[in-house]
Amino acid sequence: MAALKRNIWALYLVIVVVGFVLLAVSLHQRWKATLSDEMSYQLSRAELISQSVHSLFRTQELVLDAVGRELLNKGDVLTERKEVPLLDSILSVNPSLVGFGLARPDGRLVRTSTNLASVDLPNLLENPNTAPGFERALRSDVMVVGRTYYVEAVQDWLIPIRKALRDSEGKVVAVMTAGLRLGAEGSVLNPNLHDGADDSVILFREFDKYVQFMSRDGAEPEQYSVSRVDQAKQTAQQKELEAAAGSTIADIMSSTNAVVFSMTRDDNDYLTASIYDPRYQLWTVSETRFAPLYRDFLGTLIPYFFGFVVGAWLLFMLFRIIDRAERERRRELLYQARHDDLTGLLNRSGLLDCLEERLSLARPFSLVLINIDNFSGINDRFGLEYGDHTLVEFGRRLERLTDRQDDLARLGSDEFAIVTPNTDIGSLTVACRELVEDLAKMFEVGRLRLQVGASVGVARYPEDGDSLSKLIRSAHLALYEAKESRSSVVVYKADMETAYLRRLTVEQRLRYGLATDALYMVYQPQVNQAGTIVGLEALVRWQDEELGSVSPSEFVDVAEKSGLMIPLGAFVLDTSLKEFRELSAALNTPLDLAINISVIQFCQPGFVDAVLAALRKHDVPPPVLVLEITETLFMGNFERALKTICDLRKHGIRLAMDDFGTGYSSLSLLRQLPLDELKIDKSFIDGLVDDERAANMVRSIVAIAESHNMSLIAEGVEEQKQVDALTTMGCGRFQGYFFSRPLPMADLKKQLIGSARQPDAPATIRRS
Repeated sequence: MAALKRNIWALYLVIVVVGFVLLAVSLHQRWKATLSDEMSYQLSRAELISQSVHSLFRTQELVLDAVGRELLNKGDVLTERKEVPLLDSILSVNPSLVGFGLARPDGRLVRTSTNLASVDLPNLLENPNTAPGFERALRSDVMVVGRTYYVEAVQDWLIPIRKALRDSEGKVVAVMTAGLRLGAEGSVLNPNLHDGADDSVILFREFDKYVQFMSRDGAEPEQYSVSRVDQAKQTAQQKELEAAAGSTIADIMSSTNAVVFSMTRDDNDYLTASIYDPRYQLWTVSETRFAPLYRDFLGTLIPYFFGFVVGAWLLFMLFRIIDRAERERRRELLYQARHDDLTGLLNRSGLLDCLEERLSLARPFSLVLINIDNFSGINDRFGLEYGDHTLVEFGRRLERLTDRQDDLARLGSDEFAIVTPNTDIGSLTVACRELVEDLAKMFEVGRLRLQVGASVGVARYPEDGDSLSKLIRSAHLALYEAKESRSSVVVYKADMETAYLRRLTVEQRLRYGLATDALYMVYQPQVNQAGTIVGLEALVRWQDEELGSVSPSEFVDVAEKSGLMIPLGAFVLDTSLKEFRELSAALNTPLDLAINISVIQFCQPGFVDAVLAALRKHDVPPPVLVLEITETLFMGNFERALKTICDLRKHGIRLAMDDFGTGYSSLSLLRQLPLDELKIDKSFIDGLVDDERAANMVRSIVAIAESHNMSLIAEGVEEQKQVDALTTMGCGRFQGYFFSRPLPMADLKKQLIGSARQPDAPATIRRS
């Protein structure tokens, strides 16, 4: 049934076939009913005519016997011929009889009715028309029916009937004879017994096979009286009769019931009912051609068939309307399934179909993936409605910038794809860069004028992937690399696969490491100009069983992109506070604890509550905690980040801007943000002594910190010259290898406790 639902024309065909079968069954039943009615009619007519003929002959036999014996009882009647008026009175009441005659056994007529007085009657044994029947009468105890023949004496066709009169010893004394007129009024032997031109009633003689009587259009006695059933045909008909009756011909001949069967004669099919009269050895046959039955049935068939054709046509028109509507619906569903609702471009499914089609052609092509840079910022700042308008406009721009032979699709929220036959690296790279430049132009979304960047990754078939999955993965790897630097174009290279597999391995092992406590914390001291430790920066480290030592920059990046940053951040915060509390208790010296917080952590709902809960858990005062953030935190939802900072500062937690000076918006941010501390990036410290520009930048940062009443820390200090220069510029806190490398808490605790000369003395660090 599912197949029928999928194909409406198969359902139509089934309905038509079922309808045709029902029509055929109905017509078959109608034909059977018609045939059954006709068979019943033929059987009834055959039996009725047979009974009527038998009654007629039996009556005439009794008449002949009675009249003959009456004549014999009047004395010597066999010597000479005489007319008997008594016979005329009998003829007057029996119009079927033509005349009476009493013949001696030698065939000579000795008594006749008066209507035969002037006729020269022949000797019945010598006349060829009468001799066979007369001889049979001499041998028979019952009346014998002779062959139908024309009697000149009466100018009419007669059926001779003869009855032998025997004495008490069974010897034939005389033969009483008479003639039955054909077509006499009220007689069963009427030429109008049949119904129409295709119908017949026939009596034929079993012993000599001659036709006795026939009622059929155009059949006259001079024709049928000489007709004789061919022996071969009779044998064939008898077989058909036996097959129809299911019994032998002998049983049929002895039966009182008619048998109906079909037969073919003279290239015509007949429905025939036959019954045999054994007393007079006559077959009564009632038959009709099948032609009128066919015509009558055809009269029924044509309206039925016409109705069926009209119904099938109307059903066809209905199904065609349904099919058109269904095809239109399928087209719409297919379009919806293959196209993006928002932009009208191909969606992922549609793109996969296009790629499959191109792969089947085995012709080179390129897959270009385009990602809108920082699209989530538009949604967060202006709302989803403006984000949708931005996507629509971005898609329109892509449509205008692509060629006709290219396929354009939207894969995800902010990711688009172009399939192009261009595979030349040089021209393809140039075209993609021009595409990025064109997409970066300002456009209007409602009342807003927005500018978005785009990152592009390119992979070619078959060089970068000979299958659909490999090609898409290669393009995504190239896009991943492009998104690292934003608004750039990256063509896939083989080494990207290695880096991708490395990231996957790092992610899997990092999950395992977080579950098995394989990560640990180290701390780098922060000192003042006197070399006294004033704080610690907590740094996470990872030593894996398979990968060995993994760089924080690598696994933190993986954590941020794989959803592991939240559990990693929770581990850093909880472990740092726990170990810091143990150190503070041992030193009894006030220190600050600086912890780096990722953007993902900071933007999590309930972040402030989580920090406060961790402080309470480890009994660490909020004022000693410094959370280090970067300016990328404010590239998303500035208002939400600002609110979180304010909530933290209300509880005494301080905020520091890490890597200050490396971004583009730091100065504008300082004007709006309530920060407590700035950290000068190591890139400025490295060129501080030899690069005047770097020195000027550091002087500016120092001035900014002083003007905003913020503490200042220089990170990455590795030389005494850098310390001296920073001190001269006004920077009072330092952090770097010149003072100490990051150390595990156990090592750091030993060093700090050992450096204290007395319990209340400040802790110092030995310079590396």
